[in-house]
Amino acid sequence: MKEPMTTEELFNKIKDILKEKGKLPSILDYGLATNRPVPIKTYEFDLINKLAHGGSEGIYLDLWIEYLVNGEKEKKKLGTFKTLYEDDDAMHVMAGLLADFIIEGRTYVGAHLDDFTWEGVDVHALDENGERYSWGYTCCDMEAALHRKDELLKKHPQVVVRDNVTRKEKMFRQNS
Repeated sequence: MKEPMTTEELFNKIKDILKEKGKLPSILDYGLATNRPVPIKTYEFDLINKLAHGGSEGIYLDLWIEYLVNGEKEKKKLGTFKTLYEDDDAMHVMAGLLADFIIEGRTYVGAHLDDFTWEGVDVHALDENGERYSWGYTCCDMEAALHRKDELLKKHPQVVVRDNVTRKEKMFRQNS
């Protein structure tokens, strides 16, 4: 991706996955993404929800993401599913939709981590064949990343540093 996915796009993506898999309940009146989308710059978020009877009719399932910004929690709306049904069976169906949304959302984000990595600087050690190890570090700024790079070069032949905002990578090698 050339820019971060938005909360609206993520809601619609997961809703499309649920539809393709036949997991959208037939009792739904609608599923609407937020009309105030914001970019998602980290995969380190929690899915927050409220499943409740509406004030006047039906059952609502509201979904948000919650993540830290400068040590403070922020919540951003993803979207809402609604049914006009109000009985116990409908509540169970909507709870099942919530579970499916969480499962499919986690699976999607996990398979597309790079699409949700737009902050900080990543540092990865490479082996003798130039292959990345399965672990790495995310640093808050370039200065910290370059320090981490120096430490890794003491033990590994190559290290790559990636600015997650610009998507630019630079390779560093041990001095011979």
